[in-house]
Amino acid sequence: MDDLSGSGDPDVDVFVDANLSSFAAWDVVVYLGNNADTSADLGQLGSRLGRKEHEIELVLRDFASRGVIAGLTGADGVVRYLLSPDPDVRRVAARFVELAKVREIRLEFVRRVLARMSRG
Repeated sequence: MDDLSGSGDPDVDVFVDANLSSFAAWDVVVYLGNNADTSADLGQLGSRLGRKEHEIELVLRDFASRGVIAGLTGADGVVRYLLSPDPDVRRVAARFVELAKVREIRLEFVRRVLARMSRG
């Protein structure tokens, strides 16, 4: 990839710029993108991602408010999170996961996340 101004997929670039403000957010998208039909509660996600619950709790709230994920409260009162059922969100998340496997594109995504983190 010669042009590092984007991933080559404008929808993914918009998704990254709008939603990935941390590497914890990145991890959540990758995990749920790879496990689109799986739901997990906060503790399970933290364990599966190797992150403390407080690192991903705000990410989950933010993603739920943006429609990136859905939070479903079970009969036991525990909220379980899964990738949004919206086909467009699923398509963009899956495409992000695939594009992030390409070194040059992954580095562009890392640059974008770092830039967003530095803005606060």
